[in-house]
Amino acid sequence: MTTSIMAELSQRYRQNQKNLFDLIGGLTDEQIAWTPNHTTPSIGFHVWHMARWADYLQELFNGRGSQIWEREGLAARWNMATESLGYAQTGMEMDQASARALRLPEKSILLDYVRRTFLAAQQAVAQLEDGDFFAVYECFHGENWHAGQIGPIIVTWMTHDNRHLGMIECLVGLQGQTGSADA
Repeated sequence: MTTSIMAELSQRYRQNQKNLFDLIGGLTDEQIAWTPNHTTPSIGFHVWHMARWADYLQELFNGRGSQIWEREGLAARWNMATESLGYAQTGMEMDQASARALRLPEKSILLDYVRRTFLAAQQAVAQLEDGDFFAVYECFHGENWHAGQIGPIIVTWMTHDNRHLGMIECLVGLQGQTGSADA
């Protein structure tokens, strides 16, 4: 049976995000907040960062102002200084001290946001057909992600997510837990 390119990409995008939940589902708030040293951000940072990019991705499809983060004012609700959250409040380009000092809400609140952003992004990606791979979408923060071509953007962000899954897996292992991001 032949699958379309976009259907395959959509399935793999969903799988990346499922892998995250499989990896962190059994962790406590303390384990999610733990960091081994002064240069390493917590699992929570990586999870939040992945969700912020999923929220940004779904905004490309659904239009400016559709980010859950912005609509619900989560930075303010979570008492975060927006100027320290990096590029477009995604954690990108945050300095080490700010990333390490980031205090996230308890696991259930954080994962609620993560689930909703992942679902919105998954639904958006699932709507694409093969002919849409090089379709151009407006980027809202002045960047030029692959000239706005949605397929390469998704592939790049999936690669990015996999890097963070690996870092999370390492942090889980350092805490004596087992699990695999690629199971």
